[in-house]
Amino acid sequence: MWHRIRRGCVRVILLSMMAASAVAMPEPRAAVEATVHRLQAEWEVVLYTLPEDQHADRFQVLLDQIGQLERQHPGLAAPKALKAMVLCTYAGTRIGLGALDMVQTARELLQAAITLDPAVLEGSAYITLGNLYQRLPGWPVSFGDDALARQYFESALKLFPEAMDTNYFYGNFLLGQGDYERARDYLQKADRVVLTEQASVADRQLKQQIGNALQAAETRHPLQDDFFSRLLPDWGPGSR
Repeated sequence: MWHRIRRGCVRVILLSMMAASAVAMPEPRAAVEATVHRLQAEWEVVLYTLPEDQHADRFQVLLDQIGQLERQHPGLAAPKALKAMVLCTYAGTRIGLGALDMVQTARELLQAAITLDPAVLEGSAYITLGNLYQRLPGWPVSFGDDALARQYFESALKLFPEAMDTNYFYGNFLLGQGDYERARDYLQKADRVVLTEQASVADRQLKQQIGNALQAAETRHPLQDDFFSRLLPDWGPGSR
């Protein structure tokens, strides 16, 4: 009898250990990335469809959710990259040094994400860094730097040479540099990408913006108001 009791106790202990291991086991990478893509889609809906006076509160909710995911999975790049992207838009609802602190934190998150996975979110980390360096004021106000912006855009393009967003953003950067002929080449390549019915809200917005950028290239004028301008605070004219 004692032998049966002991075997029963051992079985209970083993089952308890298996249950504890199952609870402690981290989510598979695919599940985490699926959650990231769901939160990214929610962010795009907020950014492009809701009134601006609702943005700050909704971005804060998203940042709380993404922040929790990032803390649970510090070794994964996708939560860091998305947190940085949302943080940039949240900075756009703030004024002053607080906004600069946010984009500084976003830069650090993006750099960490790239270290873990350069291709994270289909090159979005490189694209976002490129836009930050392109659009922010330079030293001593912030870290804006056109040379580094070019490097980041080109890094994204090397990873995803056929993608609509990598071609658009590099073409738009070239517009700002006055390189209208090369800008047109990349913008036309972006324009040739055919969207599917499952295209994201951001991709549909970007597709519309490509036409404006092409017109700017044809008339040899920089694009004054573009897709990414909504992701950053308005630093005002001449901030660079």
